[in-house]
Amino acid sequence: MSLSRDDVDVYSRDFSRTSQMNTNSVDVRYRNIPLWDDATLSLMAKYSAPNKTDQQQDNENDNSYFEMKDSWMLTSVLRQNLQRDTFNEFTLQVANNSYASSFASFSDASNTMAHGRYYYGDHTNGIAWRLISQGEMYLTDNIIMANALVYSHGEDVYSYESGAHSDFDSIRTVIRPAWIWNTWNQTGLELGWFKQQNKTQQGVTLNESAYKTTLWHALKVGESILGSRPEIRFYGTYINILDNELSNFKFNENSKDEFMAGIQAEVWW
Repeated sequence: MSLSRDDVDVYSRDFSRTSQMNTNSVDVRYRNIPLWDDATLSLMAKYSAPNKTDQQQDNENDNSYFEMKDSWMLTSVLRQNLQRDTFNEFTLQVANNSYASSFASFSDASNTMAHGRYYYGDHTNGIAWRLISQGEMYLTDNIIMANALVYSHGEDVYSYESGAHSDFDSIRTVIRPAWIWNTWNQTGLELGWFKQQNKTQQGVTLNESAYKTTLWHALKVGESILGSRPEIRFYGTYINILDNELSNFKFNENSKDEFMAGIQAEVWW
């Protein structure tokens, strides 16, 4: 069990001012409960509540600032360990209020009480849930593949794109097969796609979808795609936006697709 404090900036309703408010969170975890051979279950619960000053409470009462509400999230993770230190995890998460809003974000998979450092929106105790499958496995002695699949659903949730009382459905998937040259070198292909549909309070349906493909070569210190770090990756990525009714995002010159190349380093310590 852990107790933590986070400071977030709560917006006024006209978005011209912010008030820094601290939140207290209780996080309870019971991890690695043995089930059957090489399988474990982990259970987690998190509850966050704002610690408001008298002035901040007055700001909410006179409706000049957004009301910051308590939020909770429940998580269960079933992990099956596989051969050669690979695995697959199946996760179910359920949340309300601003944690549920984070489930509705197609560009960010994290679960947070604020949107970045800012808190805003009329949260009405809407519920969202998501199912996640992720892991990696060997297809042959020299081919390893990582994968992730996320399905999310929410009702009466505040969406940072479509506003209060939104319903949403979202699916995101990616596969990443790689050829293992040796312990230090891998060449791989990443294929990703997502689609999200939001329904606004007024009944308007908005769609967002895109796909990407990435060719990469990585300098590594181990064979695992997900668990081996540090890593230096050389990559080329093509992204194509199919629908952008939620974000209205476009690349340079009003384009819906783009190719980019670069070098990425990931380090754990």
